[in-house]
Amino acid sequence: MKTMKRILAVIFTLVLAVGISVSAFAATYETEAGKTVTVQFSIPNSYGVDGLFEYENKSLFSTFVYSNGNTNDFEGTTYDDQVYLYLKGINTDPKTCIVNIDLTIKSSAKPGDKCNIVFYYKIADADGNVNKDDIRTITHTVVVKATETTKTPVVTNPPETTPDQPQQPDYNPGTNPPTPAAGEIDYTELLRQIAIAEGLTEDEYTKDSWDAMVKELEAARELKTSQSQDDVDAGAKALEKAIAALVKVDYSKLNKAIADAKALENCAHGPLWFKLFDALNRAEAALKVRDQKVIDDLVTEIEGIIDEIKKDCPNCGQTTEVIKEVEVLPDGEYCNIKIHKVWPILFFVSLGLNVVLAGLIIGFLLKRKKNRKDDTPLVDYDIEDDE
Repeated sequence: MKTMKRILAVIFTLVLAVGISVSAFAATYETEAGKTVTVQFSIPNSYGVDGLFEYENKSLFSTFVYSNGNTNDFEGTTYDDQVYLYLKGINTDPKTCIVNIDLTIKSSAKPGDKCNIVFYYKIADADGNVNKDDIRTITHTVVVKATETTKTPVVTNPPETTPDQPQQPDYNPGTNPPTPAAGEIDYTELLRQIAIAEGLTEDEYTKDSWDAMVKELEAARELKTSQSQDDVDAGAKALEKAIAALVKVDYSKLNKAIADAKALENCAHGPLWFKLFDALNRAEAALKVRDQKVIDDLVTEIEGIIDEIKKDCPNCGQTTEVIKEVEVLPDGEYCNIKIHKVWPILFFVSLGLNVVLAGLIIGFLLKRKKNRKDDTPLVDYDIEDDE
């Protein structure tokens, strides 16, 4: 009876521990459309983590940036939905491994849209060995919440409209909008700036300048029904300035640094190879970040690693020019198959040998015929002469 109670107590403790661990790992992150949220995955008491992220609604996000949240204790790579981090040093106690994901929600996302992010991972032991059968999971959820917009100003005495008065026209950038009648609000410039902003591509500009422009764009959209000409003109001017302040992302130096580094991959050894591998992984991820400072810092880091590799291996990556003469083709008809030139020679040699052989055979036959001819003179003979 006591044994049964102990077994039940152990089972209850394990179930309780599992329930606590699950509730501690699961989390929900809420943010507005167009904003960036940092989702954190923590794995306590680990020597190393090897894992993979899966998204149930990955199209909800425009950018994904993975990073090591505990660089003091762990090192390795976090790139392209994959994570491989291991504990620094030897004979150290297990630490908490943290993986952060900076996710930017698309501006077109609607309130209530969500995405479950599942992290499948395996934990390494003190010797770096991973149990392939022990796969664990952590699930976090990102939910889009409603955007807090500014309230439309209340007009004390809005002008009355009658069926005879023209309604607010729909703006078409390809046509000239009609001039508003006297006393009406002129939305022409406001609508023009909104059309310009809506025609831009988000991925071409830095995230900070784009977010600032989107903020002014949302404010300008709220002014499309404003009955204050000063507010409409101010909104159009503010949006115009935000569009002019957009900063295009320059990836040219980073692309060149990546190409130069990959050309020296085979020359890097030991710690230099790990530094180069990690920098290249982060560089590939930075192509989606739209943060010029992050890009420029990575260019400087990769160029520094390239200089170290060249110092360690001065001749690596150098090419030797090889000059090979090319045979000039003749102007007329020709044949470049050498065996075709040999056939006529072989024919005439064979013909000569056949003539000699035929001569020898004919001579042999004539000589043989001559040897068979009997040249002995005939003699009259009578048997009586013997007596």
